[in-house]
Amino acid sequence: MPRMKTDPVDLTLFLAQSVVDQPSLVRASRRGPTVIVRVGPGEEGRLIGRQGRVIQAIRTLVRAASDPHERVNVDLDAPRKP
Repeated sequence: MPRMKTDPVDLTLFLAQSVVDQPSLVRASRRGPTVIVRVGPGEEGRLIGRQGRVIQAIRTLVRAASDPHERVNVDLDAPRKP
């Protein structure tokens, strides 16, 4: 059975929108081998999850669905505190 090609950005966006309270504020973009996810204010904790379990699960699913010859990373673009 041929393997279906899945866009890592689309999959990351779908998964992140499924987790947060304000899915319309979720943005995902690609910078090289990394998919950057931005969520609404105060929702970083929901995406990270307890002990990082949610973001780690998203990373695992995106890597499993992407091209096996391509290493894809998923990172959260959180605002930095001054």
